[in-house]
Amino acid sequence: MREHHDKNNIAPEKFRAQLNLLNDCARKVLASGFGRQMPADRILATYFRENRKCGSRDRAFISETIYASLRFWGFIRQYLPADRLAELESGSILLTARELSALLMAGAFVSGDQANASAIASACSMPTLPHALNNPCARANQMATYFNCDLRITDRDLLPAWISEKLPENLDNENFLKMLSSRPPMWIRMQTDTPEKVIDELRNSGAEVTPHNTLPDAVEVRAKINLYTLESFKAGLFEIQDLASQCISIVAAPKPGERWLDPCAGAGGKTLHLAQLMKRKGTVQAGDIRAKKLDDLRLRARRAGFPNIVTKAHDGGVWKGKHLFDGVLVDAPCSCSGVWRRNPGAQWKLKPEDISELSNTQKQILENYANAVRPGGVLVYATCSLFDAENCEVVQKFLAGHEEYKLDPFENPLTGKIAPGMLRIDSTDGNCDALFMAKMRKVK
Repeated sequence: MREHHDKNNIAPEKFRAQLNLLNDCARKVLASGFGRQMPADRILATYFRENRKCGSRDRAFISETIYASLRFWGFIRQYLPADRLAELESGSILLTARELSALLMAGAFVSGDQANASAIASACSMPTLPHALNNPCARANQMATYFNCDLRITDRDLLPAWISEKLPENLDNENFLKMLSSRPPMWIRMQTDTPEKVIDELRNSGAEVTPHNTLPDAVEVRAKINLYTLESFKAGLFEIQDLASQCISIVAAPKPGERWLDPCAGAGGKTLHLAQLMKRKGTVQAGDIRAKKLDDLRLRARRAGFPNIVTKAHDGGVWKGKHLFDGVLVDAPCSCSGVWRRNPGAQWKLKPEDISELSNTQKQILENYANAVRPGGVLVYATCSLFDAENCEVVQKFLAGHEEYKLDPFENPLTGKIAPGMLRIDSTDGNCDALFMAKMRKVK
């Protein structure tokens, strides 16, 4: 407790107030996360918006502790009795303040945040924590002993057993699990011909900046600052976009003057990238069944001064437009299993039937836009999923019913190797998200 307070200059009374905020927020994250399947970042953003009394130190403490508990949920859920666990994972959070604090303390301890773990334990009059070992799994077993649980925890416990069975055979499971237990870096995409200005502002703000060695516009940023407050961001000189996500538009390879359709645009990260690769010439038509999402895209396009982006909401049905496109990018809704590092704990909300339902939806979306591509044009399919059922199997089923389309080999942007029309990028390929992409050309 003394170490925590000396380090952060927080008095015991102030820390207990922080702990009360942490417990309050954690209840909402667990209830809405498990009960309503909402992602933690959205719940946290809403909580902080509604609780303006939370300062930057409060927000950091709350966010880091909750994310740690969710990231290692596969470990710490085992400390709960079966009835308590079932209750909690149904969205009913009836834990006492002390019980919830103990779980949050365990998450902090397993993640390696010993200062906050010790502070929580001390504030709740729990016994002194053991000296922490050097990896999360070992620390999880220390916690099991601390809680008098007869457990032998392994890295495999980070995933539900049924998910482990559905992962691709060629996935490096050992390294995948290690990546799951680590925080992902932040990647940005330069949206300017003078990236030096952005890099200088980032470094002057205390950020560590590492340009990627093969993608000239991709830069890894490690910073404790809010990037949205930087002048270069406000001027549209960069966008926050993961390294793997940037590869999709590069593989699509749109040319200046072409017409492209992005029917599942969402907030439009890939739409913006397509428009940039087209050197702001031609047209990218962005659509979504969620009209509100397109508001974000319009704002981002205006900020960066893109004249070649148009937006239009749609009903998700078969394409009935008058014009054909040189390319269509279907960034399909999916399980988001490739971004679990950014949305920790989400693997415990996914159900086996979800994957079957999603694969049917993905196949239908491809069917709906197959007729929007001109002869000789390309259809790009992408997901941020690891599962073959959402990836190569969807593409194979689509191709079986569409002889006018053939897989179009392309260069892997990260390695330079030729992919045979389909590619899965794993987190271990570049300390990034995992995703899948397929490029098909309309030959008839």
